[in-house]
Amino acid sequence: MIEFEGILYRSGSSHSFEAKACFGEDGSFSIEAEGEKKVYSPNEYEIEPKLGSSNRVIRFSDGVRMETSNHAAFSKIEDTMPTGMFFRLVDWMESRWPVALGSIVGVIVFVILFLEYGMPVLAKYIAYEVPQSLRQSMSNSSLDAMDNYGLLEESYSMRIHQASTEAFDRALELTEDSLNPEFKYELRIFKAPKIGPNAFALPSGTVVVTEEFVDLCETNEQMVAVFLHEIAHVELQHGLRSLIQDAGVFLIMSIALGDLSSLGGMAASLPTLAIESRYSQGFETEADLYAGRILEACGIGAEVMKDILILLHKDVPDIDFAQFLSSHPDLEERLDALDSLESEN
Repeated sequence: MIEFEGILYRSGSSHSFEAKACFGEDGSFSIEAEGEKKVYSPNEYEIEPKLGSSNRVIRFSDGVRMETSNHAAFSKIEDTMPTGMFFRLVDWMESRWPVALGSIVGVIVFVILFLEYGMPVLAKYIAYEVPQSLRQSMSNSSLDAMDNYGLLEESYSMRIHQASTEAFDRALELTEDSLNPEFKYELRIFKAPKIGPNAFALPSGTVVVTEEFVDLCETNEQMVAVFLHEIAHVELQHGLRSLIQDAGVFLIMSIALGDLSSLGGMAASLPTLAIESRYSQGFETEADLYAGRILEACGIGAEVMKDILILLHKDVPDIDFAQFLSSHPDLEERLDALDSLESEN
């Protein structure tokens, strides 16, 4: 039995009373104040953690609060509780500033490492768990947003449709044995003078290509290479993974708790992500290598992928190749990755 004295505050009142408390071997508390006595069972009170040298506080289920400066008595009480060791550890850390500072640094390092390594793993897992219906809804919303902003116009050129459809069908044939049946692939063709030569994929499997891109391509194989690259973005869910990683911990927590609406609300970010190709360097290289391996395996060769990448980036005329690469360091890394792929064969 552990006894101590303190000040008691009744529920809804600031008036204080001198009180005596007794902690029993069964974990119960008996409180005596103004000639009255009440016993509280272990599940009817909560001991607040120690905070420096301030008074210790017990809160009871009926709203009564008791404070005491008798830290020694509370230390004995906490020794009898399963959580006592934890509270002593916290108090020991708080009372030593180097340890407290080290803990803060440790938390910061943990967060940085989680964002760098843990977040991509979680984003990948979540992206594949998103229902196809939500992917389709996000993709449709993205196209609607681009249409509302006047970025896309329907294409009615038979030449453009025939050339791009043939290349897209060929890309699907080359990958048919490895495609995820959950994704619904379709090609959408638009005239987009404000966007220019571009092709991009949306999470559901919709691949968008502009007339300007088709006109830029010098061969059908170059279109096939880009479509393979976009199929890789779908199969590897780079779009959703990028959105989730950019949104950070709070989005992952909401999705983990079943709130998928928070992800659906980010559909407005997809057009910018897709049009500006704001995937990470790692994602772009991964898609390049996906396409390059298939091109090598079917006899077309990864060189075609390199050719169309250069065409898509070479927006400055009359510049030598060395200067061109120096102004596009990311592209140089992608070309080097494809070179290494060619050397494997």
